[in-house]
Amino acid sequence: MKKGIAIIILGLLLSSNAFGSTEWLPDKTVGNASKMWNTYKSLDKPYKVFVYIIEWRAHRFAHGYTITWGEDTLKSVLDRAHFHKVCRRGCIITHINDEEISLERQMQIAKEYLPPNVYNKYLSKIEKSKPKTVAKKPEKKEPTSDDKLLAASSGSGFFVTRAGHLVTNYHVIEECDAVKVSFNAKEIQADTIAIDKFNDLAIIKAKINPSKVFPVSNKDVSLLQDIIVAGFPLGKRISAAIKTHKGSVTGLAGIGDNYSNFQTDATINHGNSGGPILTQKGNVIGVAVQLIPPDKAQNVFFGVKSSTLTTFAKANNVNFLSPNNREMSDEDLGQLITEATAFLECWMTVAKIKQMIAQEENRKAFYSEHK
Repeated sequence: MKKGIAIIILGLLLSSNAFGSTEWLPDKTVGNASKMWNTYKSLDKPYKVFVYIIEWRAHRFAHGYTITWGEDTLKSVLDRAHFHKVCRRGCIITHINDEEISLERQMQIAKEYLPPNVYNKYLSKIEKSKPKTVAKKPEKKEPTSDDKLLAASSGSGFFVTRAGHLVTNYHVIEECDAVKVSFNAKEIQADTIAIDKFNDLAIIKAKINPSKVFPVSNKDVSLLQDIIVAGFPLGKRISAAIKTHKGSVTGLAGIGDNYSNFQTDATINHGNSGGPILTQKGNVIGVAVQLIPPDKAQNVFFGVKSSTLTTFAKANNVNFLSPNNREMSDEDLGQLITEATAFLECWMTVAKIKQMIAQEENRKAFYSEHK
């Protein structure tokens, strides 16, 4: 114990038996702190505490003894120690296991457990006399080139509520330090609301109130059904304008018989990811998600079914508009697609981009070596 507190020593020792068992040390150990400390140190327990008794009434409390408890966490040991009758009038924990804890930590534990009158009587003066430390202001870290944020990749998304909720693919926003939505010639940062890694879906939200939002179909696609894919293939390298491709549903399952997906021949390129797949009625019937590279297969593209999207959204308290029952004119449908589809950019630090490039190069080297 630190100087300034007049105290009597008691070794409060913990072992693994049931609560309440006690073992009295020989009378010759009365006042023998060394003897009690050595006994304490000999205990092989996950947690044990050494206690100083501040005040007692019965003479027997001057004896050292072992109290055996079957606790396995530090908090439970502290709770039991202060619950015991020898601590009712006040005690201070000075050691946890074989380490003497700091005065600040001793005071912290005492303040938490001791009755206010006991704490004020014995410890408040010490607390007031402690020199006040002035917290140092954290040094400002100078930004480096590796901290700079850059647009690392892009994708598509579409508005489903007038409060600014958008649907996209999880892989579009994965590991992004910031996701920005291009809207009315502005870039507005979005927050991630929910993700579904397995089905590659995400819901994000930006401080945007779109004039138009997509309703979502309450029926899944059917074979040979005509569909339209909208989005920003290849980002803005071709142009910043929205682009569409028409096609039909060519399969009712995805890769590996994944019935959360469907197959289409409507072209989906890099940058279309997360964009809407819709019908002439303007109802979203899927989310563009995946393509088979042209060197592997021709015109094989995939979307996530609307039923999978609806289940995901409902689980996260996002409700869609009811689907339209009538087909829209090309002009009206084009306006809906233009105003309710958004270009998304994934921003990352230079350091993270370097790390991802290095990992990709390592993978290429591995595959090259093990061909």
